[in-house]
Amino acid sequence: MVDQNINSDELDIVTEMPKSRIKIGDKIESLEDVSPKKALKELKGILDDYEDYLTVPNRRKSDLSFRTYISEYINTVNDMIKEIHALLIERQQMSTWAIAERLINEFGAFAKEVMKGEYGFTTFFDNPKLLEMDISQLYIIDYDIIRVLKTIKERTNAFMKMVQLNYLEDIDLWFETLDRIIGRTIRLHEDRTKLIGSYERISY
Repeated sequence: MVDQNINSDELDIVTEMPKSRIKIGDKIESLEDVSPKKALKELKGILDDYEDYLTVPNRRKSDLSFRTYISEYINTVNDMIKEIHALLIERQQMSTWAIAERLINEFGAFAKEVMKGEYGFTTFFDNPKLLEMDISQLYIIDYDIIRVLKTIKERTNAFMKMVQLNYLEDIDLWFETLDRIIGRTIRLHEDRTKLIGSYERISY
């Protein structure tokens, strides 16, 4: 039986994430439709050493702060998934082995990719002529990535509770849900990488 004290929202493992997301070279769409100003304010409250992308000195500092936070966050969630996987094996739920292993590897590879921070040839980090309107999209996409990661952690916590309570129905669906959300995070991060790389084409 499921503990009646668990919030019903924690059992809703198939609820879709909002579908709106940033589009490179097109209209800016955010998960919450926030303004760049609000996104920047939120980011400063979450990330250490995150200033802004307005000045050349602040860009590398803020980018590193963002990448470090994201990588550490992903690794934390991945450790939780590993623990869930171990509990499921202990409970002889061997059918989950393959999907769990794939998800763990996907999280680990993504964390490493984030820290590499390879943007190709770009003038973003040394071009003092970039205007606020040119870089405002970055605040939005940074904020959206963090929001999606928080959703992953919430779902993983709920999954952990279910397994600890020996509620072992729909295990594959739990893993598939996490896989779908981390896939969305990876796509957002790819958009961010492309956006930073695109600044080589901006000149005045």
